[in-house]
This record gives sequence, C-alpha cells and structure tokens, in this order.
Amino acid sequence: MSRKRLLYKWLWPFEKLIILAVAVSIVLIFVFSFHICNGSSMYPTISDGDMCLFYRQDTPKRGDIISYKTSSGIKIGRAVGIAGDRVSIDHEKLYVNGYEQESFYTVPGNVAEHIVKPNEVFVVNDYRLDASDSRKYGDISLKNVEGVYFASLRTGGVS
Repeated sequence: MSRKRLLYKWLWPFEKLIILAVAVSIVLIFVFSFHICNGSSMYPTISDGDMCLFYRQDTPKRGDIISYKTSSGIKIGRAVGIAGDRVSIDHEKLYVNGYEQESFYTVPGNVAEHIVKPNEVFVVNDYRLDASDSRKYGDISLKNVEGVYFASLRTGGVS
C-alpha cells in the first residue's frame, strides 16, 4: 500500500469531523450569536453569568428578549414596543398603545408617550430598576439588534 493511500485511509475519519466542525462553526457564526449575561438587568428571566444563544435571522416581536449594541457594549433586554407602537411610562406603569402592561415589575421614572419609529424597538429590562435600556438609550435601531433570544444555559443564580 502506498504512503498516500495509507495517509488518506488514516485521515478519512478526521476529514468528516473537520467538515462537520466547519459546518457547525458557520451556522454558529452567521445564524446565532452567543452572549454571557453580565449583571442583573434581565433577572429573574436570565441571571448573571447565564450563557445565552440568540437567533440572528429574526425580527423582534413585542415581548421578545433581544441582544443589542449600544455605545457601552452589548445589552440584553425585552422589546416592549415595536414600530408604530405608542409607548409611555407614567407613575411606574408601562403603557403600550394606551394599555397598561400586565407585569409584576414596576418601571421607575417617566417617559412621555412617543411613537416608536420604523425599524426601531423600545426595550425595557426585566429588572426594571436597572435603567440601561430605552429609558437611557432611546429607541434601539433594528440595525443594532444582534438577535432574538433562543435558549440559555443557566450558570448564574444557581444555589
């Protein structure tokens, strides 16, 4: 048996593994984004240290958890208003299109009613005391949305 044939026979199982690894990497890079949640902004839904997978190919809908880029890095929050929605915060209550949103969270501060512009979303954290969301950054452009929450591996907050 020639050296080339022997080398090919030995490498063949690894060739399949390499092809599979490249295919999985392409899917993870272009279809999903992966973030580790830092802080308590989405507590109790997502805890500090949880590893979250976000689907890049989806447009956020009202209620979706999203990851988005800001001047201070990647943030995670809940899209409560989408293009055309009227959003306001008054006396710690969140209103979307004139309806108070059912929630066991209060929303500190006030935001005058405004209409979410096309290609933007209004984002509020689940842990509403943390105001690093649309109360601080304004509406978030869909260009800055990294992805819609898909799954997570709970590593933080486990006792």
